[in-house]
Amino acid sequence: MKAVNRKTLGHRYQVHDGSRLSFQGRWYTCPGLLNRLQGKEFELYYDRRDVGVLYLFVEGRYVGEAYCPAFMGRRVSEWEATAQRQADAEKARRAASASQDVRAQIQEEIDATKKQRKRATREQEYGRQLDRQREEIHPPHVLEALATLQPPTPSSLRLPEAKPDPDREYPVQILPIRPYETENHS
Repeated sequence: MKAVNRKTLGHRYQVHDGSRLSFQGRWYTCPGLLNRLQGKEFELYYDRRDVGVLYLFVEGRYVGEAYCPAFMGRRVSEWEATAQRQADAEKARRAASASQDVRAQIQEEIDATKKQRKRATREQEYGRQLDRQREEIHPPHVLEALATLQPPTPSSLRLPEAKPDPDREYPVQILPIRPYETENHS
């Protein structure tokens, strides 16, 4: 069957990117031949029962074939190729939708974390302000009792200082080392 290119005025096909051509949404290659056809218009013929191979004609003369790498040598009819393209498009839409849902969920988690952080900061600041007011509210002997009930504040969040292991506590086998000159001259 002769293919008609609806995108060009002459309804002929041309080579793209030097070594491939587009037909019905799929790329076909034949590097040596398509390089020579660069800039020329040609006709395509194909069998509806196998769109994995296109037959190229220039000025009515057969010049060679172009193959679709997506079909990897399989026989695929025009109907199967259309159905496969539609199924692939549906899969891509579902994947995009799923990834969009995941991105929205991640953004919600980020917003929730920001809200939690803001709330915690606000609570800490409110508690600090209340603690500053304690001195004005309670008499001194109550403040002393409250100070004894509070957990001690950590001096810092640093790890304790490292202590080296005692010498010769663990058995160590010292391996002999051969000198460089004797190793290369033997």
